[in-house]
Amino acid sequence: MNDYEPIPGEPVPSHCNLDTAALHVTVRTRSGRPHIRPLKSVPVIVHIWSHCTPQSLIHISNGVHALHVFHVWAQLSPYLSTEDLVVLGDSILAMLVRNGAPDADKLYLELQRFIKEMPPFRGKSICRQAMTLVRPNVWSPAESSLQLGVQRHGIPDGRCNVVVPGITFRSGAAISLDIAWVEFKVGVEYDGDHHRTDKVQ
Repeated sequence: MNDYEPIPGEPVPSHCNLDTAALHVTVRTRSGRPHIRPLKSVPVIVHIWSHCTPQSLIHISNGVHALHVFHVWAQLSPYLSTEDLVVLGDSILAMLVRNGAPDADKLYLELQRFIKEMPPFRGKSICRQAMTLVRPNVWSPAESSLQLGVQRHGIPDGRCNVVVPGITFRSGAAISLDIAWVEFKVGVEYDGDHHRTDKVQ
């Protein structure tokens, strides 16, 4: 597993059975529970994650570490619906690529191998199910939901963020489609509301 830096701005899942107002702390064993001074306004919840290793920790500051995002994804699996877990998996891959990680296809295979090789944990079966729906090259949660919606209607998998050859915007930037079935010359595009309200868009 490669040592990618933590990434700010990862979208919070829309539905989560965890208290998102609390500070969540992960330790490897019960005996390793930290002595945290209670915070007046923020409850502290400690989680046991026995799969913590020195390689799974990313240094933040003196005495503070973050779990590698693959571990976070696995750890969150019991608290999310399969759809939200897929959306989060897509978002993690996209964020890592934007942060300089290898190409999305390689990263997808790394996540797949990580889940397969992990010892049993609560939520592993959900992760394995979600991995059949996670896709590389999905750049936003809205695109993930679009892809899942298309699949629910029995339409075969399309390719995500396909660059249309031989055509560009006036600026010279490439034109891409959120989902495309190249062999049928069909594409689906999700446009946020700024495409309606912003004259430039």
